[in-house]
Order: sequence, then structure tokens, then C-alpha cells
Amino acid sequence: MKRKLQKCLTILGMIGLCIGLSGCGNDKDTAAKSTVPLECGQHILYGSYQGEAIEWRVLDKQGDEVLLISEYGLDAQPFDTNGKKRVLWENSTIRKWLNDDFYNSAFTEDEKENIVLSFSEGFEKKNDSSRLEGGKPYYHLEREAEDKMFLLSYTEMCEYFDPDPNPKEGSYFDFQYGYDEVLCYPTKYAKQQLYMLNVKDTCGWWLADCFYDSDGVGVISGYGQAQREILLNSSRYAVRPAMWVTWQSDMQVIEESRSYNNKG
Repeated sequence: MKRKLQKCLTILGMIGLCIGLSGCGNDKDTAAKSTVPLECGQHILYGSYQGEAIEWRVLDKQGDEVLLISEYGLDAQPFDTNGKKRVLWENSTIRKWLNDDFYNSAFTEDEKENIVLSFSEGFEKKNDSSRLEGGKPYYHLEREAEDKMFLLSYTEMCEYFDPDPNPKEGSYFDFQYGYDEVLCYPTKYAKQQLYMLNVKDTCGWWLADCFYDSDGVGVISGYGQAQREILLNSSRYAVRPAMWVTWQSDMQVIEESRSYNNKG
């Protein structure tokens, strides 16, 4: 996984850290090099959306930066509104919404300065080959465009949410099963926007990737299953933004996650 920093004045030593990123907790050497006083799985508050502070989960850390994903589904937005059945992340309307409408409404100018421009090539070991003999091209396409706000790809989701405490090379989520690790609850605002919830009030959420040889994009269902959704203009799925931010000592770490399960 590679990342590109927005600021050209970043210390030269950081360049080596921007190559070959791997999931926090799966690479002890990577975590040891980080100067961020957080562990993966901890939560911080940063920015606000629709009148509520946004809670983020730490997924990875590298140098003085952390990868965050919103703990809750923050809104219900279609992946794309252009009526096509196959849309790459870089051409999707949800990408534009995240990096324009959401970005500008969720963060102050000072908060924006800490959000890093980045891109990802995903994790090949978490992907399936589209060929019987293996190798490229892979079934799940990655998001490789530079963004400040983005959605996780399927392989990133597998890397950072792997339910196996000792993940093996090539381990991924079996679409036949639901996994508690990827269940998501919507905020009160998102709950009002969503077309549907499952019986436990959990919601599905969008991933960033489409597929090599078929229509639709990746999603996580409200039951924790990795699936394919062909209705890209649907409002059935929540948005869980992700971003890389430069860690600041005054960022608010919270000890206990809020719960929206039983809230109206």
C-alpha cells in the first residue's frame, strides 16, 4: 500500500514510511516506528456532522499520521447517480460528495490542515485472482485516486477488520458468512436518511471498489456480509468516511464508544 503526502516540505525520512504500508497490528515493526500515542481500535473525536461530533476508529498509524474510519454510518448517499451499472471509484459521485460537501461541512479550516492527501493500491494478499492460474488481474479493483476523504476498498477492509487474531496470508471475508467485526450502526441523522435497516438497527455500508468483470460495487450488508450491490443509486447503504490525519496532541481521545442502537 502506498501513500502520497500533500505537503512537499515533509521530512525526507518520511518518504520511506510512505511505501509499503500494512495494517496496524499485523506489522509490529510498522507500529513501533510510529510516534502516535494511540493503539489500533482506539477512538477519537474529530470534526462534526449534522450537529454531532464525529467518532473515528484508529485503523493504522505511520510516522506521525493515523488512518481513521468513522465508527458509525454518518449519512445515506448513493454510490453514483449517473445511472450506470459499473462505475470506478475515481468517477463516482460519492467520491465528489465526500471530498466536497462532506469535507467542507464536517471540518473547520484548522482541522482540514491535518487531513493528508493520500492514495492506496490495496493489499494483493487479500484479493482474489480473476484467473484460474492466479495473479493479476485481481477480482476486486482498488481505489488509486488521490483523495483526502475516501471509502475503504474490499482488501483494506479485510486487512484492517480481519476477524482472525492471527491472520494468514490471503485470508479474507467469506461472503457466505456475516462478521460482527464489520457491523455498523447509523447515527441518528443517518438513520433518518437510510432506506432500510435490518432488525437489529445495523446498516449496510459502501466500499470503494468495483469488480474486474462484473457490474456493481462492494458493500458490507447490515448483517456483516461482504456483498456486491448493482443498484448504485440506492440509499440503502451508509457512508463511513476514512482519512489519514496528522496526529495532534490536542485531539480528543475517548475511552468508550457511544451507542446508537437504541436511540431514535
